[in-house]
Amino acid sequence: MGVLLHYSATRGRALTAGERARLAALAERTWQALRDDLRGRLPDWHARAQVPPSLDRPELIAEGPRLYPEDSLEPGEILAGASKVSHSGCGEEPVIVQVEHLVAMLTLMRRALPDAVWRVRVDDHDLPWNARAQCYELD
Repeated sequence: MGVLLHYSATRGRALTAGERARLAALAERTWQALRDDLRGRLPDWHARAQVPPSLDRPELIAEGPRLYPEDSLEPGEILAGASKVSHSGCGEEPVIVQVEHLVAMLTLMRRALPDAVWRVRVDDHDLPWNARAQCYELD
C-alpha cells in the first residue's frame, strides 16, 4: 500500500528568506523524527508482517518531505512539494504513521504562513483543514 501526499501554498507575495529557512528546517526536523520513529517500529512491523524483512531501513519505506525548488513552482505558488508515503509492500500501519508525521508538519507550516491559501491532497482527496482546531484532520 502506498499513497502520494501533495501540498502547495499560494499568496500574493513570495516567501521571505527567513520564511523559506523556517519551512526548510521544519521539513528536515520532520524527516529526522519520521526516520527515528520508523526505525523504532521496524522490528515489530517485521514480526507482524506489516513491512517485508527486506525493507530494513526507514529510507526504504518512506520518503521525507520534498519541497520543490523555487524555479519549479507554478505562478502564484510560494511553496509546493510531495511525499511518496510508504512502499507498496507495506501494510496500513506504516502508511498511517508516515501520514501523521507529514500532516503534523503541514499543520505547522500552514500556521507559519497563515496568509497563504493551502491545498493538501492525499492521492486524489483534499485533506480538510479544521479552522477551529487549526490543524489538518485525518478521517
